[in-house]
Amino acid sequence: MPAIEDTSRTGKSPRGDTSSGAPPVRLGFPLTVEAVELKPISLGRQAMQRFTQNRLAVLSLLVLLVLIVLAIFANLLPLINPTVGDPFNQDSFPSRLHLLGTDSSGHDLLSAILYGLRPALAVGIIGQVVATILGVAIGVVAGYFGGWIDSVLSRITDLVFALPTFLLAFLAVAVLGSAWDTLFGGTGRVVLITIIFGMVGWPPLMRFVRALTLSFKEQQFVEAAHSIGTSRWKIIIRHILPNTWGLVLVQATFGVGGFIYNETTLSLLGLGVQPPNPDLGALVSIGAEHIDINWLESIAPAVVLAVLVVAFAFLGDGLRDAIDPRASE
Repeated sequence: MPAIEDTSRTGKSPRGDTSSGAPPVRLGFPLTVEAVELKPISLGRQAMQRFTQNRLAVLSLLVLLVLIVLAIFANLLPLINPTVGDPFNQDSFPSRLHLLGTDSSGHDLLSAILYGLRPALAVGIIGQVVATILGVAIGVVAGYFGGWIDSVLSRITDLVFALPTFLLAFLAVAVLGSAWDTLFGGTGRVVLITIIFGMVGWPPLMRFVRALTLSFKEQQFVEAAHSIGTSRWKIIIRHILPNTWGLVLVQATFGVGGFIYNETTLSLLGLGVQPPNPDLGALVSIGAEHIDINWLESIAPAVVLAVLVVAFAFLGDGLRDAIDPRASE
């Protein structure tokens, strides 16, 4: 690039006209202009950046991933069978053979805890998935179509919402639990609890999604899609549902912890997974009876259960702050 003359000293105009015969002074460096390209950042990437900055949420996610992986692949780990007791090591403290000790029946406590995570996670995650699907489907239909459809679906939601979830599960498992024990390879009771929680746990999400749909329905992008002849179902699928998934994910994450808590409470009452199959709630209940002999029998599964529930709560907080930063202000 050619050098640029300094016209302030010579009085020379940019066109080259000068009022004096003095030679022009040239600068000793070229003047360059660099174009700065600004790349837009998507909303998803912004949410991911905010989430990764929340150390507590990231730590909770890592803890949950570790617990889920250990529960799923527990049978591939060098663990002692949790359903087989050691009559020579009952109520024992941690040792080289039993890293967390044994319970009153001689079952390895570490194996029992890892295998006991399975029913809690299955009920919590799968049950919440079922409740989320039902709640989102019913809520978006009621909110978008309105009229008598909204009235009927809202009354059904109020009816189901009035049912006490835990009491209904308590009665159903007490009556049908024994008949379901032999179904689905011995996991019938877990399946029954999951179905009950999923079928009666959707009303809060329905109301939440319905409110979001009523708000989105009045937005300009929905009105524009409707004005060009887009069908109602395409508007719901392409425009409304994609704008609700983030906030729905936050609510669903909180719901997982609630379902896990209810499932372990049923086990504490003796209505959950039946011995010798391990379950966190049953381990806490049985260990409490021998806490004066070996306090670790009750404390260890209780700590794991508390970490599991609290991690889902912190993860939900992190997702909420990342997806909707205004909610934390």
